[in-house]
Amino acid sequence: MTWSRRLPKPIYLNDGRTIATLAQARDAMLALSRLDQTNPHWRRAAELLMEAAYRSRQDPIVDAGAELSRALKADGLM
Repeated sequence: MTWSRRLPKPIYLNDGRTIATLAQARDAMLALSRLDQTNPHWRRAAELLMEAAYRSRQDPIVDAGAELSRALKADGLM
């Protein structure tokens, strides 16, 4: 598992934080409330992040970054 892998492009949040790696994405998701973590868009983002951490291909990272951006936008965080 490689959580240090970089996302295709950094994600800039409204609060000034930047998410550039799978580990930073994981940490940002774990900081959400339990209720937020159960939303379908966050669950899907979590699945894709785990897949990206476990696989060496680039495709899962691209998908994970896109889904993470969608989830962050849906919650007004970016």
